Amino acid sequence: MSPRSPSTPYAILGLLSFAPMSGYDIRREVATSIGYYWSESFGQIYPALRDLAAQGFIKRRAGTGPRERQVYEITAQGRKALREWRADPPRPGPQRNELLLKLFFGAPGRVDNEVAWLEQRRSEESSRLRAFQGIRRQLLEEQRDHPSLPFWLATLSYGEHHSRAVLRWTRETLATLRGLHGEAPKKDTAR
Repeated sequence: MSPRSPSTPYAILGLLSFAPMSGYDIRREVATSIGYYWSESFGQIYPALRDLAAQGFIKRRAGTGPRERQVYEITAQGRKALREWRADPPRPGPQRNELLLKLFFGAPGRVDNEVAWLEQRRSEESSRLRAFQGIRRQLLEEQRDHPSLPFWLATLSYGEHHSRAVLRWTRETLATLRGLHGEAPKKDTAR
């Protein structure tokens, strides 16, 4: 596996560098930690686990529990591959945003759909920002001595800044769209 190959295997190696996990544990950890900026589905995780094991980057522990739960752990060779990948500059990813695509193709006339979509996005982003703030409090309380805390807080800060920027953008865009039809801008209470 070269440092320029897809990032899914490296995301899994990174998570396994913290602790041995099952495929289910990995998916749960993705959802609760890196899921705000990186997603992996079960359909990506299990083939990647199989490939990583075949390459010697991870190994399977004996099954545990009544259903023989398969737990994987990173090997020395896997840690080396993870270090090499981390040393390589990140590749820019394609940005895909259906809301922006639909707005780009907007046309004069009624903008009810667009306004509804933006209000929904504003609501979601407000919720996300509150979740980030809760995660920050939890990390500072429960992980204050963890050596990776500064790195976790850096990624969290990115999410907080992004959410605030999206909230500002939705306010501006809603005002613009409402102004197209002479509507008075609504009072915005979102941050």
